[in-house]
Amino acid sequence: MNIIHVILAGGASRRFGEPKASYTYKGKPLYVHVKEQMVGDQVMIISHPSLISFFQARGEQDVWLDDEHVRGRGPLAGIYTAMQKKQADWYLVTACDMPFIRKETAQMLVTYCSPQVDAVVPQIEGRLQPLFALYHRRSLLFMKECLEENQLAMINLLQKLQVHIVSEEELDVSPNEFHNINRRSDLLENDMI
Repeated sequence: MNIIHVILAGGASRRFGEPKASYTYKGKPLYVHVKEQMVGDQVMIISHPSLISFFQARGEQDVWLDDEHVRGRGPLAGIYTAMQKKQADWYLVTACDMPFIRKETAQMLVTYCSPQVDAVVPQIEGRLQPLFALYHRRSLLFMKECLEENQLAMINLLQKLQVHIVSEEELDVSPNEFHNINRRSDLLENDMI
């Protein structure tokens, strides 16, 4: 099974005040925290235009902007772009602002991949986590459909797919692992947990 790890770093980071992917936390950029938890044959980064030179300066080879016809249309556009650029069976998608995810959790999610499933999505504290999830290549057609219909919320895509939902009990994780960083104070709060 061929897996590509897709790091989504294309957001504008308005609430954070600067690009989250390049923000240094505990001595390294947030995206590196995510990259170190990679499970897959390779890593792709879907970038915001302002971060291309940052990633290139760090030696990242596989950095892409959203395809022009879907640019600025959120995470769905980023995942769609990754699937358009690189062929794989599965894509492990992770937002760059989830620095507390663990490789063990990603590895556990991979065990739920099967021919009957289009996506493997954790559910933490009753909420689906589509930005730390696995998507099979066959979901590309449904992504295209959502983008064409301007249904950009990830839940719109999930409603079209055969989704295997994995509970936090099955994953043996703490909710903190799935914490998105939207403000600098979110990092401080996590340090106190």
